[in-house]
Amino acid sequence: MQYFSSRLKSARVMNGLSLQELSDKVDGALSKQELSRLELAEKFPDSNVLSMLSKALKVPTDYFFRNETINLSSVEFRKLTKLPKKEQEVVKGKTADFLERYSELENLMGVYQSPVFKYKEFKIANTNIDEIERAASNFRQKLNLGIDPIYNLIELLEENGIRVFSTIAPPAFSGMSTCVSESLMVVVYNDNHEIPLVRKRFTILHEVAHLYLNLDSFDEKTKEKICDLFAGAVLLPEQKLIEYFGAKRKNFLTKELMAIKSYFGISIPAIMYRAKAHQIITENYLKYFMIRYNSEFKKLESEGYNGNESSQRFVQLLMRAVAEEIVSTTKAASLNNQKLWEFRKQFIDVDSY
Repeated sequence: MQYFSSRLKSARVMNGLSLQELSDKVDGALSKQELSRLELAEKFPDSNVLSMLSKALKVPTDYFFRNETINLSSVEFRKLTKLPKKEQEVVKGKTADFLERYSELENLMGVYQSPVFKYKEFKIANTNIDEIERAASNFRQKLNLGIDPIYNLIELLEENGIRVFSTIAPPAFSGMSTCVSESLMVVVYNDNHEIPLVRKRFTILHEVAHLYLNLDSFDEKTKEKICDLFAGAVLLPEQKLIEYFGAKRKNFLTKELMAIKSYFGISIPAIMYRAKAHQIITENYLKYFMIRYNSEFKKLESEGYNGNESSQRFVQLLMRAVAEEIVSTTKAASLNNQKLWEFRKQFIDVDSY
């Protein structure tokens, strides 16, 4: 019962429930006061209470005894202020749970993947676009990307030691990132269906910028601008931008921009801001274009790019752990936040070779 009290509170917060709301969820079988005593380790549960809490909080029973704990309470998450306090705690709780399960699986497998870069490794000296391009080029080199499009950004980051977690929240929240330790960095993005995929990709790289770039000498507004420029530069390399657009432009065809969007997985506004940063277009043209875009084309923002954004690394490690009998199917189901029958149906109950 060493970890039970803190794990119970984490699960409750992760579900966005107050003590009274959790009491209501178990139909009053446990009062608010009894739950408080459980969270304060003044009382310990029997098997019936464990089962009841597991069902109410949608976690396996062994969640309450997991000794892999990651505390995000003192970590500063930018942009969470756009969410109500309770929703902030839900996102933080779910993120911590994801990192705990991932870390536990890696420890069981003896597989450790540190980030390909150090936290705030690249110091930005100024806001000149050449400085941003240098940072983006350096980042692409670390990931061996050349100037090719990034087809599965999440998989790429996971393979290079950056954890990526998707959550569902109101559209006002786009994403956040933090460095938990030298070997553990995480990007969180909002996978709300109302947010176009190209915007999600941009958000992920914007958050990567906060991890990779040292921006300590800039104010918050400037930091956000730099991270936006970095995200655009990583998605659409300078060489390709110049190749497609030339030195100066006075007009663009919609299908021309859609072709670039489809190939590189970058939004049309981000393309145009890239063009403005390199003085291919003027500030006045950008303003004119964005007014037209917002009135005519923004409603089509979800169209034109249908890339795959997912990572199989965690599941592949989990399947290997089961196949090599490092973990039982019961433990594997717990690590994947599933019931045993759900896990078996999805991953086990098929013809084996």
